[in-house]
Amino acid sequence: MTSISDTSNFFKRADYNEDYWNNYLAARPDYDQPFYQTIYDYHRSHKGLTETAHDVATGPGQVAAELSSHFNHVVASDVNPTHLAVAEHRLGSIISSQKVSLLQCSAEEIADKYPPCSADLIAAAECLPLMDANKVIQSFSTVLKPNGTLAIWFYGRPIFAEPKYADKCQPLLESILDLSFAKVIKGGGPQHKAGWKRATDRMTSFLDDVELKSDVWHDVERRKWNSKHAMPFYGPEACDFEISPSSAIGSEEKVVEKDEAGFWQRRWDLAGVKRFVSVNLPTFDENDRNEQVEGKYEKLGQAMGGNGAVRRITWPVVLILASKK
Repeated sequence: MTSISDTSNFFKRADYNEDYWNNYLAARPDYDQPFYQTIYDYHRSHKGLTETAHDVATGPGQVAAELSSHFNHVVASDVNPTHLAVAEHRLGSIISSQKVSLLQCSAEEIADKYPPCSADLIAAAECLPLMDANKVIQSFSTVLKPNGTLAIWFYGRPIFAEPKYADKCQPLLESILDLSFAKVIKGGGPQHKAGWKRATDRMTSFLDDVELKSDVWHDVERRKWNSKHAMPFYGPEACDFEISPSSAIGSEEKVVEKDEAGFWQRRWDLAGVKRFVSVNLPTFDENDRNEQVEGKYEKLGQAMGGNGAVRRITWPVVLILASKK
């Protein structure tokens, strides 16, 4: 059974397991070049420099690797030492070339580790729901130079993109995710519950609750793909608290929404779905088998088209871009 500790840091891998991280990256969407180009174009349009970038909550380091091809130096930070060990292994050559340096540090503490106005761009991928947004945004604004760019993005639960299959497949997948997450969400102490509620509220809000004050930031853009779909990886059935979405979108901010079934598209068979679920959180117990979940997987395989069938998958995504005044 999965054990529950009273901590808000629930995305943490305690051991270095190469198979886990290989499966993690294989199961997740690829941040493609058109997506990164959106960030680079925004940065360039605000006369941002390309000296130093920060990749916050770097995990296995794939964002830091990409940024290193556009910036002279990249700081890849993470609060979890095991994650940094994975990044160091995967980024060996560019770390050796001093294009990337590693730092064990929470996002909230970045301003304590680096001088004010020392970074040209800060990227925060797939992490803001885990953090104290007010402290993090303050920290980022301190470290960024004037005209520096903040790029925050997050993707949520997979979406079956083909209407012919979505009506049957999507509810089964969401039921599997609810059952899997309920085991790690329900029943923890106060810090555990507060961390999960913060994350769930923020995902449900599509990160609209992240405030970017107009006296610090300008030209704020919130770009959303497939936002008619729920973002949290699980629903209310997995939670033992009330979900409370909110919005802090300023009156001058630009919001762009697109329905795009091909966005970051993956093609999964049933094994691909299982892989995604199994690595969704490092705290999931890979040996914990649930007859109810296995039964739903059997039904999902049939709904996907039977043995060997491959279905198209997309994602709900939000990208927040802001330039520091």
